[in-house]
Order: sequence, then C-alpha cells, then structure tokens
Amino acid sequence: MAKKTNTVTATAQKATTTTATLQVTNGKPLTYKCIWDFVNTHAQGQLANVQVVPLSNVKTGDAVPVPFGYNGKVGGVRATIQNWLLFGVKDAKQNNAHVALTHAKPLGHSYKSPICLLALLNGGYSPSSATWGTSFVKLVVKPQAS
Repeated sequence: MAKKTNTVTATAQKATTTTATLQVTNGKPLTYKCIWDFVNTHAQGQLANVQVVPLSNVKTGDAVPVPFGYNGKVGGVRATIQNWLLFGVKDAKQNNAHVALTHAKPLGHSYKSPICLLALLNGGYSPSSATWGTSFVKLVVKPQAS
C-alpha cells in the first residue's frame, strides 16, 4: 500500500504598507498644530522620525530652488534654513526634520514653531505669496524598525 502524504503549498503575499505624509491638499494651508499633530500621531512624537521630502516643483539644481525665502542677502537665515530642510545639513550623520531644525535654532528659528518648514509646506510665508496653497515639500514618516 502506498503511503499517503499531504502537500502544503504556501503562497507568499507582498506586505503592503502606507506611509504617512503631510502636505497641503485642496489649497488649505497648514498650521504649526497640523505639523505637531502629524508628528505626534504618525511619528511617535519625534521629528527625528520625519523626513522633509522636496516635491517635483523644487528646482533642485538652482540657486533659488523655491520662489520665496531667497530675496534677502545671499546665505541669509531663511535661505540657509530652507536649504537645510530641502537638501539636508552638510556633514550630518543623518538628515531629518529634527537635524535641520536643531541646526536652525541658533539662527533664531523656533523648533516648536518652524516658520521656514511651514512656508515650504504652505507655498510661502504669507497668503499674499503667488504660490500660497502649493506645497514644495511633504513630510514623510520614516519606516520604523520592528
């Protein structure tokens, strides 16, 4: 008599994950509260878990990558902070929102009320900006190790 065997076939399914992001939608401007609600809800309350990702409307190879914040003196405070947020802090071991905002603090930029980050999210520093309501960056939660 032949021995009966059971065969088990396993089917691997690709895991799907969604990454939390924050940027202007439907032209509705964001606030500092929106930023911190996002960080607290999706990034374990830590800006170190958040990447600032330039969108396709940022002119990455240009001296003036966005149409606001670069009208002051060359290498001015806003331009410097915006560059750190857009491209990272040179020689930093890692680049995330925490690193950029920590470097910006000695320049007078508030960590809790980051106006340059809010401007990049809202498309300018005030509603009179021609690009107001259009994000130039999005905040993305970095995947966390399990």
